[in-house]
Amino acid sequence: MESESDVEIFKTQSSFRTPSDKSDNDTDTILNDILDLENSNANFELRATPLFVKNPTFSDISDFEGDDLSLIKASQEIENRALTKECVSTRFSKPLQEADLKRLVQSTKSKNTENKAKWAVNLFDDWKEKRNKSVQITEEPNSTFVVGELMKMDNMSLDKAMQFFIAEVHNKSGGEYHPNTLYEIVISIQHFLRASGRFVSFLDDTDFVNMRSVLDAKMKELSRRGIGINRKQADIISVEQENEMWERGILGTDTAKKLVDTLLYSIGLNFALRAGQEHRNLRIGTNSQLSLHISKDDGRRYLQYTEDVSKSNTGGLNHRKIAPKVTRAYENVDEPERCLIKIFEKYISLRPPNGKSTALYLRPKQRATETVWFDDVPIGVHQLQQVVGKLCKAAGFHGNFTNHSLRATAATRLYQAGVDEQLIVEKTGHRSNAVRAYKRTSTEQMKEVSDVVQSKLKKVSAENDGAAACEKNSASREINITAGNVSVHVRL
Repeated sequence: MESESDVEIFKTQSSFRTPSDKSDNDTDTILNDILDLENSNANFELRATPLFVKNPTFSDISDFEGDDLSLIKASQEIENRALTKECVSTRFSKPLQEADLKRLVQSTKSKNTENKAKWAVNLFDDWKEKRNKSVQITEEPNSTFVVGELMKMDNMSLDKAMQFFIAEVHNKSGGEYHPNTLYEIVISIQHFLRASGRFVSFLDDTDFVNMRSVLDAKMKELSRRGIGINRKQADIISVEQENEMWERGILGTDTAKKLVDTLLYSIGLNFALRAGQEHRNLRIGTNSQLSLHISKDDGRRYLQYTEDVSKSNTGGLNHRKIAPKVTRAYENVDEPERCLIKIFEKYISLRPPNGKSTALYLRPKQRATETVWFDDVPIGVHQLQQVVGKLCKAAGFHGNFTNHSLRATAATRLYQAGVDEQLIVEKTGHRSNAVRAYKRTSTEQMKEVSDVVQSKLKKVSAENDGAAACEKNSASREINITAGNVSVHVRL
């Protein structure tokens, strides 16, 4: 089935600009004007539904007959207007250079992934330099292995180098990397090689079967030693902790800094966003991911978040059939001071009225005025990543609190309230069972599980005791002997 985006590819969308009129002329408007003109002159009748709407995926005009000639004539008139010397077509951009294409590709790559790849390659190069210096050259040429340049080694040499690298690499303090970290280092080196034009697959190619064996053995050996079993996760924020931050004024809307931090906190919690980049990607204006609506059922307002790109949906070839995450946050009528919609509206009203930046989060002004609290300058992604950690630190909470805590908190609260997993996934936007890692089991739930198990054991024990008693009773025997008018009853 064709998606709307697939259909749109086949529609003709032209717009033209004249020097005398700097505004864009809408093609559909021009077309309608011409059709109306033709209709008023009664040259021919027009169909009520234009053919380009009725069947938008075909544009072969050789099949047109009769009244459809009106559409041909109208289209030709549009082209004639556009081809005048005063008009400049804006349908195609100016010719690009190869460098422009490379910049386009580079701009869509994940910065985190690229940074990981650079770090992993630097780690490999540092290891290679140290190892080659420490290798003692002996009379037997096969007794040592000198590591070559990463990009210049053939697959056999690369496989061998990666084996030694996996077995010998340690962190800065001399300790072992966690199994998952070791795996990510290998994948990051693979990513670098592919990005540099060398397509290798460490986990699939037969040329790297020995490397995979060493990686698997190393990860198992580290796990047996208890290294990396406890994964570091962002702690959730309890309802009590959140209430405390509101009551102590750590969350609020009375200052510019507090307002923007509280907005990020509320958006991150209500829409289960990831750390900092998804917040940095939020925009206002025509293409904003955030939009205000009114429910037709009860008139209740809600703020809707429509995802465009994310970690699990980059919008490229591999994700073209994935529906974007759409989730809502309804107004909080019971606690209006904590209502995301009211916080959002207040923040928007205090932005620069004629600002050019479309980024949602702007830097607070050093000297705010009554009507403008923020400069027309976006807050950087690194500052955004630290917001929740700083809020929790100001509250005196101990633990690993980050922006990711908001995503984990949203999933956990839904899980503990008994919300169906499908609804939780719709809120978080997960496309796999990874959402289960975000659903943290509470102490109360653990106690309940323990009580259920123990109650089950007690019940089984009671049933077993009853069965034993029945068996004991069944062991006793009664004998009735009747002979004429004489009856003898004996119990053994």
